[in-house]
Amino acid sequence: MRLFGKKDEQLFLLFNESARVVVRGGEILQNVVHDYRDLDVKMAKLTAMEHEGDRIIQELMRRLNTSFILPFDREDAFQLVQKLATTLDYITGIIDRMILYKAGDPDLQVKKMVEVLSESIKLMEQAFNMLDKIERKNKEIIDCCKKIIKLEKKQDNLYRNGVARLFEEHENDPIQLIKWREVYEHIEMAQDYIEDMADLLINICVKYS
Repeated sequence: MRLFGKKDEQLFLLFNESARVVVRGGEILQNVVHDYRDLDVKMAKLTAMEHEGDRIIQELMRRLNTSFILPFDREDAFQLVQKLATTLDYITGIIDRMILYKAGDPDLQVKKMVEVLSESIKLMEQAFNMLDKIERKNKEIIDCCKKIIKLEKKQDNLYRNGVARLFEEHENDPIQLIKWREVYEHIEMAQDYIEDMADLLINICVKYS
């Protein structure tokens, strides 16, 4: 017997679309850190993506507030939506700070951190794409989430080492230190919210196992 009814299909689709917008944000971020040119064009793409993400999140919230049949507990669903929105905010915040602060070409540490973040975002999308088959894909969803949790620990190490290096290299240039530390912090916070979603998805899977 299926856990969810036909009325829930649009909710699953919206969750998938929202996850895909976050992936697109990660792709734009990767493009910025590896090719620090045409920033106006990339900023325009980022703005369009933000508007699309906001539209999807608003529709998700509307449906969650009006649906009687939900894919899973209403509180869990609301938390997923909020964490998706916050993750997207932090991804756009990373790019905003690099462009608006004119911090210069991203260094190798930023590229490594963004690579870990991008890998986590793609795993998150994989997990969301299996939510409508949670009865059959329970183990696969949990596996994706466990990989995300491992990547968060890797990101923690990159963040700590990166901040320590910033203080060594920019001891006499506090403005540059502050600029890049904010970028590092936003990458770390985006990673934290993806880990939060992974923890929540594992809890959802356990409820329906």
